[in-house]
Order: sequence, then C-alpha cells, then structure tokens
Amino acid sequence: MNKIIVFGIFFLLNNFLIVAQKVQIIKVVADKTSKTPLDKVNVYNEKDNSLTNREGVFSFISDNENINFSLIGYEDLKTSLHQIKNQDTIFLQSKMVELDEVVVGQELAILKKAYSKLRENYIFEPYNENFFLRCVLKKDNELVRFQDIYGKVSKKSIFKTKIQPDNKCKVEVLNMRKVGISEKSDFVYFKFQSFEKLFDLNALIYIVPDEFELTQEKDIPADYYKIRFIRKEANSMEQRTSGYFVINKSDFAIVETYFDFYNNPEKVPYSKKSKTEYRTTSFKRTANYKKNLTLGKYYLNNANSNVKLELIANEKIRDRVYDYSTQYFVPNSFISEKTNSNLSIDKDIFKVKFPYSEQFWKSQNQLPLTTELKDFLKKVSDNKENKKEFEVVGNF
Repeated sequence: MNKIIVFGIFFLLNNFLIVAQKVQIIKVVADKTSKTPLDKVNVYNEKDNSLTNREGVFSFISDNENINFSLIGYEDLKTSLHQIKNQDTIFLQSKMVELDEVVVGQELAILKKAYSKLRENYIFEPYNENFFLRCVLKKDNELVRFQDIYGKVSKKSIFKTKIQPDNKCKVEVLNMRKVGISEKSDFVYFKFQSFEKLFDLNALIYIVPDEFELTQEKDIPADYYKIRFIRKEANSMEQRTSGYFVINKSDFAIVETYFDFYNNPEKVPYSKKSKTEYRTTSFKRTANYKKNLTLGKYYLNNANSNVKLELIANEKIRDRVYDYSTQYFVPNSFISEKTNSNLSIDKDIFKVKFPYSEQFWKSQNQLPLTTELKDFLKKVSDNKENKKEFEVVGNF
C-alpha cells in the first residue's frame, strides 16, 4: 500500500550490578528542596559519562569508583559509587541566585563578545565523536514508534562557516534498536528527519543580533549571563522565533541554547500532499555545550528537539496530531577512531537498517528504557500476531 509521507520512568531499580568487572547503577536525580526529578544532569567520571532523562533516571556503568553530577543552576556533587549504592535518589542543591543589578543595553555587547569568542571556545576543524540518538513518535498522545542509535560521526566543523557552508558529515551506525506499530488502514507515514537535518539543527547557535529584541534575565547563577531574544518582525508564516543563550562569564562561551520557532501556531498555513493537509505548529530545540578539559574546547554534549504536527481530517483519516522528539547525546568527543560511513545522511533515520544487539543495549549508560517505552514494547508484543489489523516494523 502506498503511504503519504509527511515530515514535519518513573520506575526505579535500585541496581548495583557487576558487568564484566564494571559496576552498573540505575538511579534518579532530583532537586533537594522540591524533590522534582531533574532532566539533563551530567553524570560522569574520568572514563565514562551519562545523562538523566525527563524522569530524572540515569544508567551508569563504570570500572572507576568516582562519580560526579553537574547541572547549570545546581551545586556540583562529587562522590563515589560506593557512597551512593544504597541511595534510591541522589539530590542536588540549587545554587543561590544572586540578583545583581542588570545593566539595560548590555545584552548586545555580551552577545557580540560571545560570538567573537566562537573560534577560541569551539573547534572549527575536522573531528570525530561517538553519539547516542533517541527518536520517539506519538500519534494523538499514543506512542507509535521509537528508535535508539549508537554510532560515530565525523564532522568538518562544529558549526557551519562561510568557508565550510555545507559541513557534510559521515555517520557510522554501530548499534540500533527500533520498533513501530501502525494500523493497516493508516495510509499516512510520518517521515523521521535525516542525519543531515539533525546535524544542521544541532549546529544552530547564531542569530543576527540587529534583527532581534534582546533582554538580560536575572534567574541565573552569578557566574553566567542569560540573554533572551525574540525576532522583531514575523517571518512569512507570521511567526517570531524566540529563545535564549546561557553564556559563561569566565570565557564568554555559549553553554546552553534554546530556540522556539513558532509563537503564533494558529497563523501557520497548511501544506498539502495528495489529499492530506498538514502543518507544523510547534518546534522547540535545546542544546548544551560542555568543555573538554584536555583540549580546552567546547563540544555539543546534548541536544533535544520537539515537533508538533497537525493533520486535517478527510474521507480517509480523522483529525490527528503527531509529536516527534529527538534526544542526542555525546559520551565521547574528539576521539581518534575514524568513521566508516555505512548510510546516507539524507535518508529518513527510521529507514536505517542495522541488527539488534541485546548485550549492548543492556550494558550502555545513556538510553535506559522509560516506563512509557516499556509499556509501548508490551503493547507491540501483545499485537504483533494480529497481522490483519496492525503492521509492526522493528529489529528486536
């Protein structure tokens, strides 16, 4: 059947396992005062690193006894695997925000200085890194597809430049797990973005300052600036891009970015493919940069994006809403191993084929299965034999 292509935990295991002489823990990180789980907390030591997910959960495997936790706005925590082995939850203390007087009009000077320091703070020559990527698709708030990838990428530069405007990358998939389920009667296929589009989005750090209104915010620890921006004039779809930059005061490195591309979704016009009308009504993206202390250069540590897309009902389908999210995480940057490309970077990521390795996914740090994903896998398992109504695609 031809399909129309449209683009657009809290469970807790108090694990303390030995895996090939390595210790594995799965725990939660939360705010000490509010007890709220914390997302995107860096969990690391000299050899290994991980990141908490939206439920505050992280998996960490290491043969090094040390373990550290860090997140902008919180006190760093340095401890050991032995000290936390009996703790279900690790709590981080929020930093006291110093409400220094903000000088109106200083925003432009701060941002321009940060941009003048880009080549000093980031790498603008070829380099390689390992990455983890999770893609999740929901239809009308129900999970219908997910994919996890571990691989290597070779980049010509961290950002696009006038000298290197295309910044084409080489990608090698090393491990993958994916599964999707759809009703046989559903003729709409939601196309995942390509690696090319993903890396273009991940490289987004520059705005033209004169085209944006800039304000400096106070809700930030004293060792950072937070510059919020919004475009002065709407684009052709009547949207004004907004967001913020978090800038380290010591070296003027941009360490966090946030972009929101749609501020007036009801004004977005519909596009049409065959008889299906659709439009993107939300597109938000965050990224965090971390400094490699050996090289003294920042690299993209993690990036998340969330897209919402609406379809209008016709004689074949009802109104529906798709939510597509990606989580990109770099455990090791500036590695020496070269990338042996095994896919086309302009291909729909979900179309990538690679065998499943149960041993690898049980022993990795970065992408533990959430409660929602476990429930989804059970749903797929319960319906995989019902081939008259459902189509199941996956590699495990």
